[in-house]
Amino acid sequence: MTVEVPAYTDLELSDDQLLEAYRLMLLARRLDDRMWALNRQGKVPFVVSSSGHEGTQVGAAMALNPDVDWSLPYYRDIAFMIALGMSPEDIFLGVFSKATDPTSGGRQMPNHWSDPSRNVFCHSSVIATQFPHAAGIAYELKRSGKPGVVAVMSGEGATSEGDWHEAMNFAGIHQLPLIFLIENNLYAISVPAAQEVAGQVADRAKGYGMPGIVVDGNDVIEVHRTMAQAVARAQAGEGPTLIEAKTYRYYAHTSDDDDKLYRTPEEVEMWRKKDPISVLKNELIERRLLSEAAEADMEAAVDAEIAAAVEAAEAAPTPTDAFSKVYANPITPADPPDFDEPEVSGEEINMVTAVNRTLHEILASDPAVCIFGEDVADPKGGVFKASQGLTTAFGDERSFNAPLAESLIIGMAVGMAGAGAKPMPEIQFADFIHPAFDQIVSEAAKMHYRSNGDWICPIVIRVPYGGGIHGALYHSQSIEAFYAHVPGLKVVVPSTPADVKGLLWTAIEDPDPVMVLEPKKLYRLASGPFPAGEHRVPL
Repeated sequence: MTVEVPAYTDLELSDDQLLEAYRLMLLARRLDDRMWALNRQGKVPFVVSSSGHEGTQVGAAMALNPDVDWSLPYYRDIAFMIALGMSPEDIFLGVFSKATDPTSGGRQMPNHWSDPSRNVFCHSSVIATQFPHAAGIAYELKRSGKPGVVAVMSGEGATSEGDWHEAMNFAGIHQLPLIFLIENNLYAISVPAAQEVAGQVADRAKGYGMPGIVVDGNDVIEVHRTMAQAVARAQAGEGPTLIEAKTYRYYAHTSDDDDKLYRTPEEVEMWRKKDPISVLKNELIERRLLSEAAEADMEAAVDAEIAAAVEAAEAAPTPTDAFSKVYANPITPADPPDFDEPEVSGEEINMVTAVNRTLHEILASDPAVCIFGEDVADPKGGVFKASQGLTTAFGDERSFNAPLAESLIIGMAVGMAGAGAKPMPEIQFADFIHPAFDQIVSEAAKMHYRSNGDWICPIVIRVPYGGGIHGALYHSQSIEAFYAHVPGLKVVVPSTPADVKGLLWTAIEDPDPVMVLEPKKLYRLASGPFPAGEHRVPL
């Protein structure tokens, strides 16, 4: 299918859309001001500001269709979420940490967005982990042929993290329908951009095979035009875009920050003269779209909406259960069984052959299942040959090589699962899994809990592990102690070919993330019957 990329003139906001953009920006600013007032009154413990970013956020959101497009906004994206359709009351429910907070049920800090109804993927406090998620969602949209593009946002500080670079690289390799929007407000808390970014963020796009564009983040019209062009490029199959929006935050990083320690009042005032709300207001007046009376009516309506939202949110019930929904499918602790396991029958094979056969069975049974990692694709088929033949049998979109980037591999799986896939990422050796620790422990294992049950993370992480193959220090480690104690994660270790089949099948059918540690020494040493037909080993 060929999609024609529209010219810039086809991407302009109409008069009605410009007025709506102004209302949304005004609503976000008044909401932000009220949050700070509530914090200073001692009614809420913590707030994160968006003031100054409204032009970037509203312009970007108005270029997206939340029915099909996915968004991964970061904690400063209040105006973006309002423009996407989230109500002030819903945002204040999060600020007050109420049980009816739609993003987390009061389990997370404010502005940690999650909204399945608008394709807003669940966000955490960890910086930059959303980028591999976005790459995974975009890959799954492209693989499955689903409509839509993916937009992922952050400040410029997050571009120093490896997750950003790994996601940019994968997006460029696979020409994914993915837009990276960096809201450069010149400070990562107190660290100035000159100490965070070598050169300019947008210039890094060239190294990853995508266009990089700098826009005036205080000009909602320019941001929307640029974002709409990037959306059209992605829809046309022309791949990802990096947009760097130059903007500024007017308040401190959060309510716990004192920005007077690292910037001057004169600097803040200079940027206030470029206020995106004032810029748009002047444009509306120049076009004779906003009269004084209309402006007064709009402000009154916005203030009333904010007041009603605060009143409703403050009166909402508080959470009463902090320990539920850790797992989507909880395991009830029990005493070990005191009976012998039933005997199984079948062809006598070794464990690595059992892994390979089971993976073939699973991929043949469900087109949503994908396997990927370093060297997993044919003709190599994995360093232990566990995935041999899968690419040949099921295609290179379901069994494919990933770059040497463990955090990306697991983070992509998290995003793919959110978009409907059942990923089975492989980490080549357990010794090298630790760059993915955040994605496993902070993201996959926490997804169901932190979203109050709105998202599941059905991924199966296969990991060859342990010693016994003369692998020396860095090919022999046993890592189960790191991960077996992580709430939200299930860890299993098969010891026979029948275990391999039963545990892999049970794992792929489980809604929670499961780590399968496959003992390397037993791959070819341990043999036993491989059950024919259905076989499950309960977790």
